[in-house]
Amino acid sequence: MTITYENRLTAYVDILGWSEAIKTESALSLYNALKPIIERAAFNSQPHRNALLEKYGNKINPLMLEVQFGFFSDCLVLSIPVSMEGRIYDVISHISMKLLQRGFAVRGGISAGELFHNDQIIFGPALIEAHKIESQQANFPRVMIDPRAIEATGINPDYSIMTDPYNDWVVDMFPYQAKAPDMRNLIQQFYDPDLIIEVITTKLLSTQNIQTSNEKWRYQAMLCAESLKKYGAASQDWVYKLEKLVN
Repeated sequence: MTITYENRLTAYVDILGWSEAIKTESALSLYNALKPIIERAAFNSQPHRNALLEKYGNKINPLMLEVQFGFFSDCLVLSIPVSMEGRIYDVISHISMKLLQRGFAVRGGISAGELFHNDQIIFGPALIEAHKIESQQANFPRVMIDPRAIEATGINPDYSIMTDPYNDWVVDMFPYQAKAPDMRNLIQQFYDPDLIIEVITTKLLSTQNIQTSNEKWRYQAMLCAESLKKYGAASQDWVYKLEKLVN
């Protein structure tokens, strides 16, 4: 293994409310909440990469072998070569949505630059910058994308990115997956907005007397509403319900 920096897109993501959940939730409940992360970590691990090489040899896309993922407790880091462009947004969007469906919001940052990443061994300027975005700039439950990443990937309507109510580039929670005659049913199958609304409603009620936490869940409602608006009539009642939560 060559020890050298590579130019990589890097996402650092923190699961909000995890420390409090540990005090009240069972180990099984927390494990189930982490399943999207555990599955991703296993898929992008060195043992799995070795197994793929042994099974498929040079038939496998070499870029697939370059995706790296690590996590510890309530933090995860995903990195990919800059040449893979917007794929990083899709993966973080999927993980964020699965965690939200289980009652956990996330806050994170995505940057681009020099990084060494091999499974759980991660260091370099890109990680420091992504962590700085998460801890100092994101403020709300959003995965904020810095100009370095946007410059590296460009802006493409197929990417899972959007501008949020503060006009910052963030990961899109409800990206287009496909177009279908019955878009409402497709959205429901992919994302289950009714469940998301139920989760956010419950969180808003439980944090009524905790201003900072309540503000974060209000923002989550606004972000989800803004994302769903692109589906037009197919999502208008979900948008209405989300906006009503904060108005």
